[in-house]
Amino acid sequence: MRKRFVIVGAGVGGLATALRLAHRGHEVIVLEKTGEVGGRNRSQTVNQCEFDGGPSLMMMLDPFRKLFEDVGERMEDHLQISLCDPSYRVFFRDGSQIEGTPNIARMVDQITKLCGAHEAEKYPKLIGDLGELYRESIPNFVRTNYLKAREIVAPGQLWRVIKHGMLSNLYKKIEKRFDDPRLRMLFTFQTMYLGLSPFRAPFVYGTLTYMEYGEGIWYPQGGLPAISGAIAQLAMDRGAEIRLNCPVARISGKEAELESGEVITADAVISNADLPYTQRRLEKQPTPPKYRNSCSAFVLYLDYEGSLPKLLHHNVFFGRDYRDNLEALFGEPRMPDDPAFYACISKRSEPGRAPTGHENLFLLIPCPNLECPWTETAQESLKSQVFQRLADEVGFDPSRIRGMEMRTPEDWSRELNLHQGAAFGISADLFQSAFFRPKNRSLFDKNLYYVGASTAPGNGLPMVLISAELLEKRLIHDKVMTDGYVMPDFSENLPEEASWTRE
Repeated sequence: MRKRFVIVGAGVGGLATALRLAHRGHEVIVLEKTGEVGGRNRSQTVNQCEFDGGPSLMMMLDPFRKLFEDVGERMEDHLQISLCDPSYRVFFRDGSQIEGTPNIARMVDQITKLCGAHEAEKYPKLIGDLGELYRESIPNFVRTNYLKAREIVAPGQLWRVIKHGMLSNLYKKIEKRFDDPRLRMLFTFQTMYLGLSPFRAPFVYGTLTYMEYGEGIWYPQGGLPAISGAIAQLAMDRGAEIRLNCPVARISGKEAELESGEVITADAVISNADLPYTQRRLEKQPTPPKYRNSCSAFVLYLDYEGSLPKLLHHNVFFGRDYRDNLEALFGEPRMPDDPAFYACISKRSEPGRAPTGHENLFLLIPCPNLECPWTETAQESLKSQVFQRLADEVGFDPSRIRGMEMRTPEDWSRELNLHQGAAFGISADLFQSAFFRPKNRSLFDKNLYYVGASTAPGNGLPMVLISAELLEKRLIHDKVMTDGYVMPDFSENLPEEASWTRE
């Protein structure tokens, strides 16, 4: 039977779910609070400069390809992607630099020049070991719904955990391999893509390092928001309805009530809103769980007149004290003394994203979530420190800024309903990962489901796409829908004497 699904939120997880369900022939209505699809993966414009509003790295292509293939499409027919090589340029505080690349020979050569042959000779084994970790962990620990507790303690699973030391501390494992502190930073900071400190992360998150150095970083023409747009268009082509500027006030497994008062009924409701917000404000659970949140991010979008040739498309700047910087974000919390940050100029890969003679400079400065109150003083301090660092090392001149927009922890909270302004959703630490990650069905309402960064399997665009895969499987397992395709109901257009069977 054809079912009706209401999806709250048009983030990538919600859109991917809409596409999957609409492709099966079901009626899908997506309700989006804002005027644009994509959630965090939305566009930003300053004057004539175009920016990725949130995520700016496309890695781990398999979940992207699988989504398109599962609905009978080729990703390349909808997204024009290219490899960013070098992946990024890294600026260390001692003035040294290195360029990350999936080219192993180039990495060995660079490490030799930076740290010596004794460190470089260790690199190929690292990539081999992380590649094996990746191939074991993704299919066996990520692409599963963990419907039964025994799945996590099955002999095969325990063997994999022990063999690869998956639960060991990530930083300590890398520390044992490399003596140079710069290499330790280079091969562990990737957990920050999940808003997680490498000092608090299990070794299984070394898979993120492999994604970069084993498979590379990619760029879709039009920026990362082009992914959201392509998925939304395919969903609508299959009959899904996407309503923008349509905030939701309350949900249950059978209906969604809009702030306008309209009530939409459904066979099941799926929330792509941030999970703490869903449970507290939409589902109105009597005792919502308390989660550990990720850090936040202070983001600046700059229309910069002039040229910054020392910056690649992607760039990483480390502060003086790696450990202290991370402790400020995830420990006390407090504003970092010498912030690390990320700088992006997507014009390097797509010149049309900024006018001639201008740079579209995107700056992301990790900062504590709203457990540490956000103040104007903190904002100006972070901004001035980053501007000074850019001035010292790449020739940045603040007087050349022709336009600027900002997104603070308070903005993440207000605009996208992210609890405590945690830009990466709930933390992906050990006891909020894999089997311990919040499941994709409500404990209070059997027809209410979740998809997105704060549910299984985790945050980041690839994981969010996998969350849509897992939800589709969960809906079939729970018999909300069958594992088949539904013919559209055209019976009203048939003559009365015609025979018509609904599947």
